[in-house]
Amino acid sequence: VAGDQPGGFGAYRDAHEIYGRAASRDKQLLIVPDCSHYDLYDQPEAVAQVLEQMLPFFRRHLVAESAR
Repeated sequence: VAGDQPGGFGAYRDAHEIYGRAASRDKQLLIVPDCSHYDLYDQPEAVAQVLEQMLPFFRRHLVAESAR
């Protein structure tokens, strides 16, 4: 997860690098429009966009695994 507005600490760049290195084929890189890294901490609209994507992914992969 990263905002589409690169900041001073490289979170945007790091998100792309980590995504590229992840071995899984079932992965997602979520770039939130009009947000910086810091907006993803406490801006309700940005956080809602992230949760909308992350929760189904986690339910699909984590809940299914723990139920086995």
